[in-house]
Amino acid sequence: MITNKIYTLSLFFSSIWIFSQNVNEELIHYLKEAETILITSHEDLRLDIETPGKSKTIYRDLLKNGVPNHEIIINKVVLTPESRQELIDIIIGQKIVKAWDGAFCFEPHNTLFIYKENQWKNIELCFGCKQYGHSKNLPVNREEFLHSYQDWINLEDFFRKLGVQWEVPKKK
Repeated sequence: MITNKIYTLSLFFSSIWIFSQNVNEELIHYLKEAETILITSHEDLRLDIETPGKSKTIYRDLLKNGVPNHEIIINKVVLTPESRQELIDIIIGQKIVKAWDGAFCFEPHNTLFIYKENQWKNIELCFGCKQYGHSKNLPVNREEFLHSYQDWINLEDFFRKLGVQWEVPKKK
C-alpha cells in the first residue's frame, strides 16, 4: 500500500516537472544568445512575370550573400533588449496543443532574422495561412513552435506593434 502511494506521488511529481518545461527551449536559448534579432516585412519571394507569349517565375532569396536581402525588405526593426524579451515571452507562452493547420498558401511576407556566431539564420512567416519555414540547423521544433491560432495572433500582434507588417500594395 505504501509502495503504491510512493509510486503515485513520484508519478505525480515527475509529471509536474515534465509539463512545467518550456516548449521551444532550444529556440529560446538561441534567441537569448543571438547578437542581433531583426524582424522584417518584405515583398513576395516568388515573382511571376508575364510577357506576350511567355511567362517566367523568379524566386528571390531572403538571404543574399549571407545577409538579409535588403532589396526586398519593406519594413525592418532591430529588436531592443526589451522587445527581444517580449518576443521570447510570446514564444514561452505558446501551447503545445496543436489546434491550427492553416490554409497552406505559404506566401511569407514577414521574417525573423537571427544573427549569431557570424551567421544569419531566419524564420519566414506567412500570417495569411499561419505556416512557417526556417533555416537549416536553426533549433525550431515543429512539434512545439507556433502550434495554435492564438500563438500566431500573438506573434502577428508583436510585429504590428513594432510597425513591421505586410499589407497588400494599393493599386495605382
